[in-house]
Amino acid sequence: MEIRRIKVPTALVWSAPTAVTKTDQAYLKTGDLAAWLAALKPADKDRLADNDCIVTEALFNDRVILDRIDGDWAHVFVTRQSNRQERRGYPGWVPVTQLTPADEELAYPTTTVRLVHAETTLLNEDRQPVTILPLGTLLTTTGQDSDWIQVVTPLGKGWIAADAANLGVTGADDGDRLLALGRQFIGTPYLWGGVTPQGFDCSGFIYALHRALDYYIPRDAQDQFANGYPVAPEDLAAGDLVFFAREHGTGEIHHVGIYAGSGKMLHAPKPGEAVQLAPLTGKLAPEYAGARRFWQ
Repeated sequence: MEIRRIKVPTALVWSAPTAVTKTDQAYLKTGDLAAWLAALKPADKDRLADNDCIVTEALFNDRVILDRIDGDWAHVFVTRQSNRQERRGYPGWVPVTQLTPADEELAYPTTTVRLVHAETTLLNEDRQPVTILPLGTLLTTTGQDSDWIQVVTPLGKGWIAADAANLGVTGADDGDRLLALGRQFIGTPYLWGGVTPQGFDCSGFIYALHRALDYYIPRDAQDQFANGYPVAPEDLAAGDLVFFAREHGTGEIHHVGIYAGSGKMLHAPKPGEAVQLAPLTGKLAPEYAGARRFWQ
């Protein structure tokens, strides 16, 4: 089993190399997700969703299992994103150029740090900016003081500000903290397959919030529904997940939000919209399938 790591801030994981169009070529060359998103037109975003072009995203330093290489592309399994159909992790395709050539374990004790802000600047050994890393990135640490954390990354040794690991939200429990963190991303655009603050899909939003609080839950809504602790409607609390299914709530799960109290949920609705608060009594109400909890 060969392990590689992601060496760009956010790697789009594609359903197939053939899903890539001319619009996507610049991203493949540079790995610049922000520039790619800025160039997308509404029709492009619809295409990504309608054709299931992007299945998920992998974050900087995430480990992936290399399945095979086909030309400029690698078929991988994203190990930190569980999937009901594949025990090795979420399957998909990434450009070989976005992977490290190997995964070397350090020969001395280390710990890890989880980035909990929307964006964190990675500095090199000389404290010069290298790149911007998204919420949920997990890095290996080799030293720390009150202001800085020394890290080892696919781009070499570097530094991040110590504050990058401080959540910055409070609450009576992790359910409250999940919701408080989620509220910071109201207005974030919807992106099919997205798991970062540059763009979320519905289950990617839920996955990202839990990951930031060190809960590794399944990536997709159907799997989240199948694995969480069931919660009755009268017991709903902030941070619980609310699910919606086809066939009047009895069929396939197709959407998930996070309960926000007062009969509302926080969710990433669909292409062309953004993370928002919405009433549970809205148009999705007839498709309500139940609630689940991971935070307790």
